[in-house]
This record gives sequence, structure tokens and C-alpha cells, in this order.
Amino acid sequence: MKFAFVDGEKLGVYHDGKVLKMESEYITNYRRRALQAEKNREWKKNSDIMMYEGMYEIGGNEVVAAIHGIALSAEENKISYAFSVNESSGVYYKYLDDEKKTEAHIVSSNESQFLSLFTTDQGDMLSTVQDNPESSKIAIFSRAGGDYKCLTDGDSLDENPAFDQDGNVIFNSYGIGRDANNVFVTYMPSEIYRLNVRTLEIQTLVSNEKISYIKPMTDSDGNLYCIRKPGAEKEKVNVFLEILLIPVRIVQAIVGFISAFVSCFAGKPLVSSGGRAIQNGSAAKNGGADPKKVFVNNNLINVEKELNKNKKSEDSGFIPHSWKLVKFTPDQNGEFGKSEETELASGVVDYFIDETDGEKTFVYSNGKHIFAVKEKDGKVKREKLVDTDFCLKVGGLKKTNAPSLDNFKNSASDGLFDML
Repeated sequence: MKFAFVDGEKLGVYHDGKVLKMESEYITNYRRRALQAEKNREWKKNSDIMMYEGMYEIGGNEVVAAIHGIALSAEENKISYAFSVNESSGVYYKYLDDEKKTEAHIVSSNESQFLSLFTTDQGDMLSTVQDNPESSKIAIFSRAGGDYKCLTDGDSLDENPAFDQDGNVIFNSYGIGRDANNVFVTYMPSEIYRLNVRTLEIQTLVSNEKISYIKPMTDSDGNLYCIRKPGAEKEKVNVFLEILLIPVRIVQAIVGFISAFVSCFAGKPLVSSGGRAIQNGSAAKNGGADPKKVFVNNNLINVEKELNKNKKSEDSGFIPHSWKLVKFTPDQNGEFGKSEETELASGVVDYFIDETDGEKTFVYSNGKHIFAVKEKDGKVKREKLVDTDFCLKVGGLKKTNAPSLDNFKNSASDGLFDML
């Protein structure tokens, strides 16, 4: 069995019991160049000649980085990964068969973030593309290069695309709730959709007004898998503590008002954030990951709190136990809406399905460990494969019998695949 994973800022590959971890060459070089640029400015800061205030930013070498997605490629000697560093984002190949572990550029942007990856053994690749803080789209990449075409659009957070056994695209989507002034208020619970690449029709597969279903995948038998999590994680409220915190929150409100006032008239925030907010993955500043909180799968998780809550469990992680890997079996019409859910694992942040040699294995992470789960005769058997420090992403390679997407150029989706 072979799969790729992310451990903090390291890229990992597991192959039949052997583990290889590598640095992201792009992130490493970015930090090196930022540090060198800061050193080159030191003489200006320490010079007897006074510079105009605000001409140079103090702490300009701060780097905020995250790896959002990882996958195997159709070629054995490389993997692909999606990342963000400050205001830039991209998708790169990482070669595995040379000593320097060099990289190759697929796509990069200063306007968009690439937040997930899914690949097939035929060379097709899908990703999530985010152009603004609230919504995102599903994109398909050209095999010939880094060009991509967005398959979805609208006021929603579309993410985690995958190909099903027929070559259609399945993904999850959060609807966006806005007020009367069209200002963002909240996300609706996530639903699972299927996009028919031949007709461009979208069909709802699984939905629940109180539960979010994310990260859909199918197996060769047509079963549907996804992560089920509460629409909103509920926490117990300490009334006395809330009363004591009222003065603190009043001060926070005053500081927030002053910060907004400064931002409005000075064009910069009172306190610099060091770059664009990182979504769907850990954000590390100057090489050090935040060990306390992480924003992942549209939830802010308190890492230390969840670790303490789960410490009685064997090989515990920091993902809430309420996040379940579940299975839906289709009915006679191929629908999943009334199908019963079968729970396969708890505390799941990411997973993929391996079907090599006719055997079905689910590989998933709970943040601190990577496991292999096999379902046989109604029983679930779990085996720990890798210990990690901070693993939010695992990825494999989808083996599909579906026809190549190039064959759909003469179908109703002709215009969609012109660039492919």
C-alpha cells in the first residue's frame, strides 16, 4: 500500500511500511529569501540617516505557510501538493527518485488559493480554488499543464472534489447565509453533490439540515463514503465565567473599534496579521506551527482541549470524536438519501480509499496518527501505520475504469473541456 500525507510542513510518503518525509522546497526557499531580505534591510534600520516613518516594515520576514492538500500522481516517482505562503498559493510536483527531491511547478497565483487535491491513475486532477474568504469553487486541471477550468460557481463554499467510479465529480458544499444587506452571516450545513461531467447537471446525494457531510468518495462498488460532523460543535457554557469575562470583552470591543478606525484612515490594521488567513489546514509562522488552535474543515479546533478530552482513548488525536467516517450503500435506483449510515471510524480529519489487489482499505488521520481500517463481515479492524505531529491531510490515487475526460469533448460538456 502507498499513500502520501502532510505532517506539519513536511511532505510524507508511506510505501509498504516504509516512511519518507521531505521538506517543501518552495516553502523552505521562500523563508530563506525572506530572511535574507530582512538582513539586507538591517543597515537601513540601524543607519544614522533617518528614514521616513512607515517606509520599511519591521518584521518583514514573517512567513505564514500551510500545506492544504496532497496526492499521489499517475507517475510513481512524484507526488503533488497544494500550499499557501503569505499572499501566494500554488500546486507543485515533488520528485521522489533523486537525492535532492526537487520540485516542478504546476500552477501558482497571488489572487487564488488552492486548497485540496484529488488525482486518478489516468492523470486527471481536481482541486478546490478559493478567490475570496467566503466562497470557493471546484476546478479540473488540464493534463497538458497548469491550466484549469472551474466546474462550479455561486455563493457557496464548494470543496473536496473527487471522481466517482463513472468519472463524474462529487464534492461537498456549504451554502452561505447572508443578512438583508448581503453581508455574510454563517454557513449552512454541508451537503454532498454529484456533477455529471457529460450533461453538467448537479444532483444532491446526501443532506441533513443539522449535520454536515464533507469529503465524499466512492469505491468500485458504488458505495459512498464521507466524514459526518455536527453542523456546529456545541460547548458547555460556564455562566459564572461568562459574567466574569464581561469587562474583558468590553475592552476587546473598544480595541476592535480603535483597530477598525485605524484601518479605515491609515489603510493598515493596528496589528499586522502577517498575511492572508489560512483556511483548511494548519498555518505556521516562521517555521513554528500553532500548537493550540487550527482552522480545519470549516471548524476552529482547540488542539490542547481536544487532546485532553480524548487522552483516555488508545492512540488518541485532537480531532473531535463526533467527526465520523461513514458509509452509504445505494438503493436500487442508485440513490443515497434514504440509505442507512455505517460508521467506520471516529475522530477523522481526512481519509482516502485504497483498493489495490482487490482489497478495500480506508486510510485516515486523527491529527496525531494515521490508521488503516478494513471492513469485513460487518466488523471493522484498525491498524496504526504512522505516528505524526500534526497530520491534517492524507491522499492516494483513484483507480477508475471510467473513460478519459478527453472522450467527453464531443458531449454536452464540449465547451467546458475545450482547454483540456
